[in-house]
Amino acid sequence: NAYPWTFHFGYQFEKQYLNSGNFQALFEFIPLISGMEQGRFAFSFSMLNGIRSNRGGWEFAFGPSVGFTQIAQVAQDGEGQWLTKKLWEEKSPSLQPEDGFQRQLDSRGDIQLAPYFLLAAGKTFKSGSMNIPVNAFIIPQKDDFRFGISVGYNAKK
Repeated sequence: NAYPWTFHFGYQFEKQYLNSGNFQALFEFIPLISGMEQGRFAFSFSMLNGIRSNRGGWEFAFGPSVGFTQIAQVAQDGEGQWLTKKLWEEKSPSLQPEDGFQRQLDSRGDIQLAPYFLLAAGKTFKSGSMNIPVNAFIIPQKDDFRFGISVGYNAKK
């Protein structure tokens, strides 16, 4: 069984392209590996455009992401179990599911390239030369959305 949460491991590369007064504009590139706690590897890459307050450390960023996702056509049988289209046809070849099949994340599915849009906002806390960014993010999609919190650390040279 999968858990409704996952851990991410990655690195944020950023390039400042504008610094004016109290704000700076950034390009952010973030490769991630997710899902290892569930015995899986899910890779993604985000390219974000952000703006950060030089004084308060508040930041907002948005942009495209792309990842690899396992998607399957599934339906729920009379016993409440989710079956892939292939399993459904093996179990009941002459019956069709009441609500039809729906595409959803499923470890039994095919690996597909999945593009999406990411919105993030957060604040960087400072302690000496160490920075601790804390960000909330949302990934809105056609039929649902994902959200989470990202925490990291870095040190200035």
